[in-house]
Amino acid sequence: MRLEKEKVRTTKYYSIGFSPYLKKYVLSVVVTWVAWYNRYYEISEEEYLYSKNDIEQLDMLAKECLEAGSSSERFLYADKIEENNMEQNKIMKEIRKRDSMDQSEREIERI
Repeated sequence: MRLEKEKVRTTKYYSIGFSPYLKKYVLSVVVTWVAWYNRYYEISEEEYLYSKNDIEQLDMLAKECLEAGSSSERFLYADKIEENNMEQNKIMKEIRKRDSMDQSEREIERI
């Protein structure tokens, strides 16, 4: 998923940003499984701002979401189709379609 104002925490395998399509702030967590894939969770703007003043809190949030998996109330969808319901797979396909058409340069900040 392409995110605006994306910030990447490479040491913890997650990123945060704003999805203009969903009109939500999103936490993208890498699941290190046989084949790595991402799960996407909704976060608040306040939680997004943790990247500036409370990175440990953001690390804890990412860990909690990863451990909760698709059962989290924040769960939007996963790149692994089997984890999604029909509506989540529909959203995933639409976002992939939009992302493939968007060739704009991405600005990514490491946190």
